[in-house]
Amino acid sequence: MLKQIINTFSLDNVTHFISLKLNSFEDLLNQYFSHSANIKLLSVVMMAIGGILFLFWLAIVIAKYLGLAANEAAAQSQQKRRQEKNTAAKQAAEDESIENERLFEEETEREEDERSRKAAEELIRAELEKKMADEKQQQAVEKQRKEIKAAAEKKNNVLDLDWKKGKLANLESMAEKADISANLKYQQSKKQLSELLGLIVDMLGRNVDGLKIAQTIMYRNMNQNSEDDILQTVDAVKDFIALCINKKFDKLISKNKLPKIEEALYHLANGDTSYALALIETLMDNNIEAAAALPNGEKRNEIFAVTSNYATIFGTLAAVSDVHLATGAFELAIELAPQNINAWSRAGDMYQLSDAESKAIWAYTNVLNLSDNDLNERQTANANKMLSQYYYKQGNSLQAAKLYNSSRGYYDSIGINRNLDRQEIEIVRLIEDKQKEKLQDTIIAVLNNKKLAQYSFA
Repeated sequence: MLKQIINTFSLDNVTHFISLKLNSFEDLLNQYFSHSANIKLLSVVMMAIGGILFLFWLAIVIAKYLGLAANEAAAQSQQKRRQEKNTAAKQAAEDESIENERLFEEETEREEDERSRKAAEELIRAELEKKMADEKQQQAVEKQRKEIKAAAEKKNNVLDLDWKKGKLANLESMAEKADISANLKYQQSKKQLSELLGLIVDMLGRNVDGLKIAQTIMYRNMNQNSEDDILQTVDAVKDFIALCINKKFDKLISKNKLPKIEEALYHLANGDTSYALALIETLMDNNIEAAAALPNGEKRNEIFAVTSNYATIFGTLAAVSDVHLATGAFELAIELAPQNINAWSRAGDMYQLSDAESKAIWAYTNVLNLSDNDLNERQTANANKMLSQYYYKQGNSLQAAKLYNSSRGYYDSIGINRNLDRQEIEIVRLIEDKQKEKLQDTIIAVLNNKKLAQYSFA
């Protein structure tokens, strides 16, 4: 059996078998292709197969292209995301840097504000303490005077009681010494503003600069009055002299039997403002009557504006001795010209002196709202200083510090608080020594000084 199988599948037998099959297939093909219809059919089949193969190839090419495009798009998208991530990281780093800088600046600003606040607190506290010390000193002097008066009355009522004589004598002696000592100290260190009007007139007659006069008066006054009080008083005296030189009172004097301008200046230099106030009041009344007769318009408003300035001069001179009269004058000035910033500032000062704090805050706030920082530096500085004290009392130290530093910066820039040097003090002393003696000559010189003809509010 095995031998038979081996003989059957021997190489010769297999080769013969394949040869026979191939010959049969050849005959079949020859027979098939011998007919033309079969050739056409085969051609169609072959073309169909070629088309199918082409389409298959085309599909493969398109799929490959789409795959490449998808890969490229994915790569671009990944690169874009990477760039966006890098940009975001860079922006975040920049933002962090900017935020750090901002935080550093804010911290620096807070530290600066804190230093300013503490410095201003110290200054304001020192000023308030000084004010309280002055009040206590004034109360002590007043107490001594009352004791002296009581001692004198007691002496007059005491009969000849030997056991009280010695005690009364000692009390009188002590009180007299205390009073003399207080007077001596007062003369050496301080002078009331009313006592310094003559020095202002004298220095104006010598063509001394207004700020230098204010600095001198501030030094002699020893801070009893504010910087603005001093500056305003110097300007008011100058403005009154300008009114005299410009002959604003001449017709009024002859018509209303008012004091002569020389007489008014003489009394003003001696601390009595009443004569000057009488002249200014009449001038104001005359202007108001003239304006009232005019129809509403530019001319009428112009007269009211000028009269408002006159009322401010009146109020400042009145404030030397009568705060209530001065308050009425400044309120009239505001009524005549609501944009008169100087009148608002002065009204605030009077309200402050009268303990009308809410009115004072209202007036100073109007100053800041209406003023131009370049044109109204003085009024702005005064409002800031006064409001700083209000905010300090309210516990808002930071706002108080900002306002106080702003006002102090202005006053430091004009030098009003600078102390006089030894030579300047000696010059002022010589002027004061000869002041009353040469007062008549000073008045003549002042009235003939055309440089003083310009108003401070012009």
